[in-house]
Amino acid sequence: MEDKLKKLRGSMTNTVLSDVTFDQNLERKIHDRIERRSFTSKRNHLGKRFMYLTAAAVLLFALFIGSAFVSPAMAKMAAKIPYLGQYFESENIGYVIHEKLKEERYQISGVGASYQGKKEIFIDIQGDDQYFEKVKNEVQSLAAEILKSRGYDAYSVKVGKYQERILSEEDKKFMQEQEKQAEQDENILTAINKKREEYQLEGLGIDSNKKIIEMEVPNTVERTDEMKQQVQKIVSAHTNESYTIKIKKINMKKRDQDWRWGQILTMVGEDLMGKKVYKVTGLAYSVYPSPEIIFKTSLKSTDPDSKEHAEQLEKVIEDYLKTDEMKEKVKGDSYTITIRSKDQKKLN
Repeated sequence: MEDKLKKLRGSMTNTVLSDVTFDQNLERKIHDRIERRSFTSKRNHLGKRFMYLTAAAVLLFALFIGSAFVSPAMAKMAAKIPYLGQYFESENIGYVIHEKLKEERYQISGVGASYQGKKEIFIDIQGDDQYFEKVKNEVQSLAAEILKSRGYDAYSVKVGKYQERILSEEDKKFMQEQEKQAEQDENILTAINKKREEYQLEGLGIDSNKKIIEMEVPNTVERTDEMKQQVQKIVSAHTNESYTIKIKKINMKKRDQDWRWGQILTMVGEDLMGKKVYKVTGLAYSVYPSPEIIFKTSLKSTDPDSKEHAEQLEKVIEDYLKTDEMKEKVKGDSYTITIRSKDQKKLN
C-alpha cells in the first residue's frame, strides 16, 4: 500500500502538483481523511497560473522575495521597526529548512508551518525510535540556526516522529479508492490540458466528490457550448461517471492584477511574519474593486501605541513597494495598505 502511494505521489508531483514543495502531501491528505472521517473535496490544478494564491498558499508554498534598500525617509525616521527586504530573492523559510535537512541526509517526511495561535515550524522525522532520539536535537538546532540567520524570532520549532498508521481493512479499502480516484482525476485533467492552447485555458480544476470540472477562459472566448461538448467526450473516454462542466469567463487584466498582487503579498510577507518586531500575525489581499493588501497585527485597537505602530508599519511597506524591484510588480496600480488590530479594527 505504501509503495503504491509513493508511486502515485511521484506521478502526481511530476504532472498535477508540480508547485507543491513538501513531501508526502497526498499520503498525508489520505491519512488525515481516514482519521477525521471528513471527506472534503479534492482539487487538482494544471498549467500556468492554475494554482490559486489563497492566503495559505501564499504562506506555505510561494517563493518569498525581498530587496535590500534604505530609503532617505527611513534613514531619517527614528522608527521602532526595521525596513524590509534584507533577503533579496530568498526562498520560503519552510522550503529552505526542508532542503537543508535533505542536503544533510536527515530522514524527513515533511516540513510545514502553522500560524494558528502561534507561529511554528514543524518537522516530522522518519525512522525508528532510536534514529529519532539520535537526530531530533540536531534537526531542531539546524532549523533554529536557519531561522536565526534571517532574524526570524517569531517562530518556534517543533520536531516530531512521523507515525505510520495501522490501517483497518475499511481504511485500506478507502485508500485504494482514493488512489484509483486520484489516478482517474490526473488522467482526465492531463487529457483536457492537451487542449489548453485550443481552448485558451487559464484555469482548470476537478472536484471528484461533486463531480464538477471547472475551466477558466478569457472573456473574449466564444463557442463555450461546443467546448463543453468536447470536454464531455474526453471525460467519457476515462470514466462512465457523469461530470458537470463549468466554464468561467475571466477578465484577463484583472487576472494578471490578481496574480501580481498575490506575488507582492508573498514578497512583503516573509519578513513581516518572521520577525516579532513587526507584530504581524496574518496576511490577506484583494483586487476588487482595486488592489488592497491587509496586515493583521497582534495589537489591540485600545493599545496606546497601536496607531503609531500601524503608521510606521505602513511606511515600511510603502517604501518597499516603491523600490525599483517592486515597481515592476505594482505596474502603477493604485492600491491600499490596511493595517488591522487583533480585534479587527482598522489602525491606519
